[in-house]
Amino acid sequence: MSIFDISVSGLLSNQASIATTSHNIANANVEGYSRQRVEQQARLPQFLGGNYRGTGSEVGNIKRIFELSQQLEVQSTTAEFNNFDSFLQQAKRVDGLLADSDSGINNAIQKFFTALQGVVNDPASIPARQVMVSESQTMISKFDLVHSQLESQISEINGSIGAIAKEITTLGDSIAKLNNQIAGSPGSFPPDLLDQRDAQINRLSELVSVQTLDQPDGSISVFIGTGQSLVIGSVANSLTANVDPLDPRSMTLNISAGSSSIDVTRTIQGGQLGGLLSAVSDVIEPAFNTLGRVAFGIANSFNSQHQLGIDLNNQLGGNYFTDINDPSLAAGRVIASSANAGNAVLSVTIDDPSLLTDSNYQLYLSAGNYQLIDQTTNTTIATFAPPAVVPGTVAVPGIGMTINFQSGAAINGDSFELQPTRNFARDFNLLVTAPEQIAAASPVRGEKLISNIGSGAIKGISVSDTSTAAFTTTPGALTPPLRVTFDATPGEFSIYDMTTGTPVLLVGGVTGFVANQDNNMLALAGAPYNAYGYEVTINGNPQNGDSFDISYNNNGAGNNENVSALGELQFASTLDNGNSNFQQAFGRVISSTGVKTQSAQIKRDASESLLFQAKERKASTSGVNLDEEAANLIKYQQAYEASAQVISVARTLFQTVLDSVR
Repeated sequence: MSIFDISVSGLLSNQASIATTSHNIANANVEGYSRQRVEQQARLPQFLGGNYRGTGSEVGNIKRIFELSQQLEVQSTTAEFNNFDSFLQQAKRVDGLLADSDSGINNAIQKFFTALQGVVNDPASIPARQVMVSESQTMISKFDLVHSQLESQISEINGSIGAIAKEITTLGDSIAKLNNQIAGSPGSFPPDLLDQRDAQINRLSELVSVQTLDQPDGSISVFIGTGQSLVIGSVANSLTANVDPLDPRSMTLNISAGSSSIDVTRTIQGGQLGGLLSAVSDVIEPAFNTLGRVAFGIANSFNSQHQLGIDLNNQLGGNYFTDINDPSLAAGRVIASSANAGNAVLSVTIDDPSLLTDSNYQLYLSAGNYQLIDQTTNTTIATFAPPAVVPGTVAVPGIGMTINFQSGAAINGDSFELQPTRNFARDFNLLVTAPEQIAAASPVRGEKLISNIGSGAIKGISVSDTSTAAFTTTPGALTPPLRVTFDATPGEFSIYDMTTGTPVLLVGGVTGFVANQDNNMLALAGAPYNAYGYEVTINGNPQNGDSFDISYNNNGAGNNENVSALGELQFASTLDNGNSNFQQAFGRVISSTGVKTQSAQIKRDASESLLFQAKERKASTSGVNLDEEAANLIKYQQAYEASAQVISVARTLFQTVLDSVR
């Protein structure tokens, strides 16, 4: 009977090995499957006749061939690859949008200034002016197109973030259920369930970087972010994507457990989710803000200069483009958190576009003081008390803007997001709609009398402010028109009011004129003439009685002084703290985006190679080798057949015993 029992044990053990080998072969092409091996062991021996006799074999354990360090490496490289891959796809879209020659901003700016040069060359030409108006509108349309494309991309990303958050929650639930099954299984942990759980974790790693911790009961804890728990044992928390209370166009991510919720947006890294969040913060938001900054620079500098000229209707120039500090736009730059308890209403006006950066800012009230935080660098750039009186203002000169506290009051904990430049590319519009409205000419005309005998000449007339009484008292006229007459004493002159055509002395015996060099005549005359909003520069050597008349430039259609000054703005360093012109500033974001895209491509390719190697290492350990399994199958088959043969021998022996006692 002992021989029979030993043979049966061998038969059963090898049968289990054959079944397990068959299971390996059947799952050879199943991704994530770890090959299994039956660990046969000798049964406890039996003491008989002074010796220990073997009692056969038994299945000790069915073990999966698995190395934890390799699994962790796969998780890590999976998260890294998907992070760079996701970032790269979004960065490529932005890079292509900004650098495209058809939709690109720099090309549109160049065409606009080329059209402007047509007006410089022929300021009285209506067709040339119409081309300038048309190219102005085209340039604005390009700004709006790029902005709207970026908005569409943000909207798509937000949808992806929401979908990924739901899938992460679903995977967390699945892992928790598998934990419960594994921990509740009798005996050793089921290999197939362990593989299923690892596959779920690998999929989770594609979405977000995870950390895992094995527990003694066979369950595994899963953490994301900086250690926020997604799964603990059989309990799974949920990851939810919600509209950012500080910015309805953005999403926040929260880990929720029961009634408590933790914002983990800034701590999420790796995987598709980390790549999308990085693309928004590192590429898309800077693109929005640079786009707005360039539009600010064009609008502000162009408006300021355009107001210093006159159009074909002899009217002073107004804003050519949208006023950058239009009240509705200033109010739209501040988003109050939906969680605020106070009722403070704020707006932001731009003081100096050259100091604007690509950052958005968070303003929050804590312990009675406001903290202004740069969201790009996460540093506090200003701390100040609320204005004593509302309405009130607080200037932040370092970043070129003023915060206006218009009404209401904030309560400690209230928060606001300030977006100084983000949306101006969308709000950028053309206010001059007719070619006649282009203020190409200077509003001030200077002429020397034909009776002059000296070599004195008007070197130039510069206009700095058309809001003074000299321009606004009588529309279409200079108040007063002036005559500058040189006196008998060398270096001395007088200024007359020519309103009625008869000279009326305003100031006489002004000294300080130096022959044969540039002399600013109104500055020499002093107040109030130096506050007229323009300046007359005379050079040469005027003689006694020589006069120069200064008047309003009515019907000066052929004058191109102001439009020439507008053309010079193309190359003026009006942005980046006086270091960049419009095209250079926009070129910086194109270059920066291109560098980030190229870097992401390199990192993505490198991480793909590392992921492949990690999977290969894991497969070399845990993967099914069909040749090896075929050899095992033969080995176990032979052992099985041998055990069956022993059973046959045991039966013959037993029959012999029975026959001997009949």
